[in-house]
Amino acid sequence: MLTGNLERIGEHGRRADGIVRGMLQHSRGSSGDWRVTDVNALIEESANLAYHGARAQDQDFKIALELDLDRNLAPIEVVSQDLNRVLLNLISNGFYAVSKRGREGSTFRPTLKIATRDFGGGVEIRVRDNGVGIALEDRERLFQPFFTTKPTGEGTGLGLSISYEIVTQQHGGSITVDSQVDDFTEFTVRLPRRLRAATGKAG
Repeated sequence: MLTGNLERIGEHGRRADGIVRGMLQHSRGSSGDWRVTDVNALIEESANLAYHGARAQDQDFKIALELDLDRNLAPIEVVSQDLNRVLLNLISNGFYAVSKRGREGSTFRPTLKIATRDFGGGVEIRVRDNGVGIALEDRERLFQPFFTTKPTGEGTGLGLSISYEIVTQQHGGSITVDSQVDDFTEFTVRLPRRLRAATGKAG
């Protein structure tokens, strides 16, 4: 019983630590370092970081990573460090979803696809995985602080809410999610080209 209690205390302590770290990220705000950025290059860097992070945690982790990047995409002015946080969160969540579904059958082929395109007024980024999916009632609360679909100890519920703030409030863009349970989840991020003008941050 004591061992069980100690394990639960440790689990709750780790979750509390994760929440505090997430809240500090929330309150830290933007670095304010706006720069003209090659979004495709940032995506490739983020995907590489997320993949190696997943492999460090699980050496058996495997995934088909498909990049459908518009090579004619013009650079866009963003806070690249913060946009990188968004990409890492979306990609890591996708990795988690496919890993969870992968436990259910040996014939499953885990896949994550990232696509970019120019929609005239800005840049669109789509991150799609073929993992466990997200139920409709959960999708409606997905960007709320502290809401998570992960088991206790595996998520703080702050990653997507921070990502939502970075995309919508800081960059004047939008982030939406579409999903089918046991089929796919796709996040769509849209960033306007005139970001500083859109958010009143003209310098």
